[in-house]
Amino acid sequence: EAIAALPESYREAFVMHRFKGMSYKEIAEQLQVSPKTIDYRIQQALKQLRRDLKDYLPLLPFMFQIYMNMKN
Repeated sequence: EAIAALPESYREAFVMHRFKGMSYKEIAEQLQVSPKTIDYRIQQALKQLRRDLKDYLPLLPFMFQIYMNMKN
């Protein structure tokens, strides 16, 4: 939900980088913008995600432990 709430340009750059493994240069070429623009968009996306997900941070160690237990 937090990713879906990002502005489209931020979300697009963030998903291409984090989930598709594309470099800033590759994303910039595909979107026909500068790599600095991609850097800005991803940094802004991360800033917004941190803000939107801050209430969930205390749960991360607990969720990680559950994940590790399920894996074993």
